[in-house]
Amino acid sequence: MKPIDFAKATGVAVALLAVNLLIAVAVVVFYRFVVEPGHPSEFYDAAALRISPWCSHIAGTALFFGAGLMFTKWRPVRNGFLFAATFTVSYAIIDAAMVGFSGMFDVEFALSMFAKLAAALAGAFVMRSRTQSTGDEQ
Repeated sequence: MKPIDFAKATGVAVALLAVNLLIAVAVVVFYRFVVEPGHPSEFYDAAALRISPWCSHIAGTALFFGAGLMFTKWRPVRNGFLFAATFTVSYAIIDAAMVGFSGMFDVEFALSMFAKLAAALAGAFVMRSRTQSTGDEQ
């Protein structure tokens, strides 16, 4: 990978974090207005603390798989596995920094990041296998 690719991976990490947060907000809003309407704000604040991590675990893992696919396809000459690992590590650092590195060594955080890394690498693997078998590699 070229040095610019590391900067691009950090940009991908920021974009993934933003999309992941938007998904969590959308799920909490859906919960507030469709699933359990009519409660005080405190009820929804507490619900958001329960719902948001699960949105990150589920939707975030799917996002990382998609990013691994997409960014390996866009630049097949770049090492897709290294790029996927780089944007995942960047994401973990940015995510941990947003909360002051509290909980970074928590088992839940570690498992979530491991799942995201595995998904990103799996996406890169699937696309790499696909481009090699069809001869689309440039």
